[in-house]
Amino acid sequence: MATKARAGRTSSKKTQKKPNKQAADSPFFRPFAKLAAKKSKKAEKPEKAEKPEKSASSTKQEGSAKRQAAQRVPVQPTAEQAEPQTGPSEAETFAMYMAGVRALEDRKARVPRSSTPIEPKSKAPRVTQDLDEGARHMLHSLVAEGVRFEVTDDGERIEGRRLDVDPRELRRLRRGAYTVDGRLDLHGMNAGEARREVEKFVRKRRADGDRVVALIHGRGNHSPRGIGVLRGEIAAWLSQGPVAHHVAAFASAPEDEGGAGVVLALLAR
Repeated sequence: MATKARAGRTSSKKTQKKPNKQAADSPFFRPFAKLAAKKSKKAEKPEKAEKPEKSASSTKQEGSAKRQAAQRVPVQPTAEQAEPQTGPSEAETFAMYMAGVRALEDRKARVPRSSTPIEPKSKAPRVTQDLDEGARHMLHSLVAEGVRFEVTDDGERIEGRRLDVDPRELRRLRRGAYTVDGRLDLHGMNAGEARREVEKFVRKRRADGDRVVALIHGRGNHSPRGIGVLRGEIAAWLSQGPVAHHVAAFASAPEDEGGAGVVLALLAR
C-alpha cells in the first residue's frame, strides 16, 4: 500500500513538472499567443460563411433546371384540340362557292347587281266608270262618221234604224225574215262586261261577213220591275257606241226567236 501511494505521488509530481519543462523549452516569452489564436478563429469564420452562398447558388441552379425541364415537357392537347376537323377547310369552302365562276372576256363589261332584278309589285289599276264615255261615242258617231239612228221603245219592245237605211229592212228584221248567223248570250254579265262582249262580237261577225246576229239579254223576270236591265243599254250601244257604224238596224226578235228577251241586229254591208 505504501508503495502504491508513493507511486501516485511520484506520477503527480511528474505531471506537474511538465508545464515547467515546456515553458523552459520555449526560448522566448509570448504574451500575444492568445491573440493569435483569436485571430485564427476569425479567419476560419468566412470559410464557414461561404457555405450559405454555395447553397443559395445551388438553389437557383436547381430552380432553373426545373423550369427548363418543365419547358421541355410536351403539352398534352385538350379534348377540343384533339378532335379532328370534320368540316371543310377554308380552301375547300372557297372552291365550293367559286365553282362555275368564269372570268369576263370583256373587262369593260359591267356586272349587273342582280341577275334577276326584283320589280316593285304594281297595284292593280283601279277601274272607274267614265260617265261621259257614252256621250263622247254618240258625238263621234254623229259628227265624225255621220251615223244617226231613229230609235223607238214602247217599254217592252225596242227597235232602231240608221237614217240612211231603207225602212223596209227594219220591217223584214222585225218579222224574222233574216236567218240568224250568230248568237251571244249575256246572262249573268253586268253592264260593263256585256258592253265589251257586244262590241267585240259585232266587230268580229261583221268582219266574218255575217248579216244578222242575236243578242240574248233575257226578259228580266228576276229584275225588280220585271224588265230586262240590258235591253235599253244594248239599244244605246248599237246606235251611239263605237260599233254604231257596224250596224244598219236592230229590233226585238219575234216570239219564235226569243221575243222581248232577244235583240236582232242587222249588220252593215
